[in-house]
Amino acid sequence: MSRDFFVDRAGTWYGKIWNASHGVYSWVLERIAEHTTNPAVAEVLREHADHSMFSLTWYPEEYAAEIVRVILGPLRDDLAGETEYVRSLVLELVAMAEGWADATDVFPVFLPWRFTREENGETVRYRSTEEPVRDVVFGGVRDADLPGEVTNLEISPAPGGYEVRSVRFQAVVTAASLHVLGDPYRGPLEHRPAG
Repeated sequence: MSRDFFVDRAGTWYGKIWNASHGVYSWVLERIAEHTTNPAVAEVLREHADHSMFSLTWYPEEYAAEIVRVILGPLRDDLAGETEYVRSLVLELVAMAEGWADATDVFPVFLPWRFTREENGETVRYRSTEEPVRDVVFGGVRDADLPGEVTNLEISPAPGGYEVRSVRFQAVVTAASLHVLGDPYRGPLEHRPAG
């Protein structure tokens, strides 16, 4: 059975999900616990090594920062003697931790659901039947080459609009605004690019 490690950051919309086999997941949590200099962090990691999930937002920001520090440093160094399978999985977690470290405000927005496109003039709306996010709306769209369906959507500001990434898709949407509606945890997001 697989396990989930939520690389999410409080106060932002950053929330990647690392999925690994039970063995790799447990090994990673145990290695982080070994390398941390904070005994309280080591304790919570060891408590979750046999559980089905772990989330950085379950604990104070300083715990998450310490876990990310270990992932980006000592954990990466532990990969030298591991199989290619383990290295590739853990490097996915390292990339997610790098994003966590860079997420100092609301962006990048990561929405791990499936969305279907609806278009009406200068408004491009992506709707999801999956909770908690229902709508992603680009307003004042001047140029968009977006697919009819996107999954695991990541949105970041870009000159003149927003960079949009999804499974097998990446483009810049030239738009005047972004609205993300329906998330009860983070509240609605309304954003307009500077300039």
